[in-house]
Amino acid sequence: MNILALGLAVAGIGMTPTASAQEAPLRHLVDRFETARSRFDPAALADTLAPDYEEISPIGDVDSRAQVLGFYTPTAKTPVPPITTDDVVVRAQGPVALVTARRSITFPNGTTRAVRARYVARRDRGQWRLISTQYTPIPPARTP
Repeated sequence: MNILALGLAVAGIGMTPTASAQEAPLRHLVDRFETARSRFDPAALADTLAPDYEEISPIGDVDSRAQVLGFYTPTAKTPVPPITTDDVVVRAQGPVALVTARRSITFPNGTTRAVRARYVARRDRGQWRLISTQYTPIPPARTP
């Protein structure tokens, strides 16, 4: 795919919501990715990522595929508080798709923090893989 086509796809130009049959494998990909992260399962995580995967963390760090896999080794495993996912939107255009979701984590002290996650996937030889993920913090609601 050329750079212009990828840029247009990522920007959402000309994208329309996909049918459920097209959404299912993309939702499954994101679920497998996030489950592998929460279980610190680098083999399952690697299966979801394209070789050129890149991630932008909630603090703005840009991490390569190798760095992300290194963060989720069994020896790095720590307890993961409950995380919920909602407000999922899937859009696909040819071999590129975007999945956007809100992910909320509830800490043991009862505090909840949320991020908007943007997953970019590419279909290669019939299989979807993530090429990028970005997590953008959602500020807590202000009280008047």
